[in-house]
Amino acid sequence: EIQKENKKLKKLEHQIKEITKKKDIAGSKKAKHKILTKVVPGKMKNKQKRREMVIDMKKEKSKQKSLKRLKQKQVRLEKGEDALPRGVTNTIETMRVFDETFIAEKDEEIEGDENIDEFNEYFKEQTTPKIIMVTNRRPNRGVFQFMKELKTVIPNLHYYERKNFKIKNIIEWAKNRDYTDVMIIYEKKGEPHTLILSHLPKGPTATFRITNIKCNEELFNHGNAVQADPELILNNFDTRIGHRIGRMLAALFPQRPNFKGKQVVTLHNQRDFIFFRHHRYEFVKNGQRANLQELGPRFTLKLRSLQHGTFDTKFGEYEFIYNPKMGVNRKQ
Repeated sequence: EIQKENKKLKKLEHQIKEITKKKDIAGSKKAKHKILTKVVPGKMKNKQKRREMVIDMKKEKSKQKSLKRLKQKQVRLEKGEDALPRGVTNTIETMRVFDETFIAEKDEEIEGDENIDEFNEYFKEQTTPKIIMVTNRRPNRGVFQFMKELKTVIPNLHYYERKNFKIKNIIEWAKNRDYTDVMIIYEKKGEPHTLILSHLPKGPTATFRITNIKCNEELFNHGNAVQADPELILNNFDTRIGHRIGRMLAALFPQRPNFKGKQVVTLHNQRDFIFFRHHRYEFVKNGQRANLQELGPRFTLKLRSLQHGTFDTKFGEYEFIYNPKMGVNRKQ
């Protein structure tokens, strides 16, 4: 290890020397052309000279940055990481505005609500998910391809032709046959556009906008899913509405996955977008690492509304309705 560190130090010293040499050469060229740093490029009338000056200034700035970075790296190798601590990068996630509806890890009120909500029977393993899937009237080919992909991911998902039945009639029919959820996919311009998910028998009903759909064949180096109940990963469903949506989506999948299939469904919530991914994993190097292969489909959901009870556009009570003004501040 000491020899490796010495080699790294020598390499860094060589790189620093090379940069300083180039810097000196560039400085002599600037002196010949009488390019002064005090001169503002915008005030030069000659377009060609102005362009050359801007390029030289950018090169000089990048060299100074790389030289500073290499010197910092050299100090860390010689004296350790504590000698020169690294700064924290500011991202949208780190600068996130505090949300009052954010749920703590152990919230007694939330735990009490979970014991009496519409999904408690599922999480207590008293019911098994059984889902009916329908479309709008006269659907196009693109919708069928998307539904075919969903059937490979979600177990116990059954498709029925819509014909001329109303949604309320379909929901009542599904209740009488012990279905736990109704999934309705609407299209726009031949592609899936809206997903309505209604939990039976008492709701709630969520409406999502579907975007960025990529089916199995469109993914690079994709695999093919096998008939096995997948594992489920839910990320960042931390607010009250997010927690409720997370439980609703989790209720679509069996509570006990088949680990032999090594298939995982990930639902990642970020900036109010839910990213859906389906992978197969394989352990390598005695279980220390895992390789991933995407199986598809891949798509994004955006919550438009959350309604109490089953589908009712006239008299339904809404818990949440999306407003375009909500997305103005990206840090919220």
